[in-house]
Amino acid sequence: MSKIVILFLIFIMVLGIFGKLRLPKVSNPFKRKTVKATQKCESCGRYNMAGEKCSCGKDA
Repeated sequence: MSKIVILFLIFIMVLGIFGKLRLPKVSNPFKRKTVKATQKCESCGRYNMAGEKCSCGKDA
């Protein structure tokens, strides 16, 4: 009985040691891509979605 408990504790300790290793991160192909932040017109404060010119006539 005590042999099983000791083996279990050693197994948990080995998992903890390997869990702390920092492996190089591989990009997840299923992760959603982030959306670019929108630009704001400096003169009127309106949001410009695709880098278009603002309706107030000034560039963003």
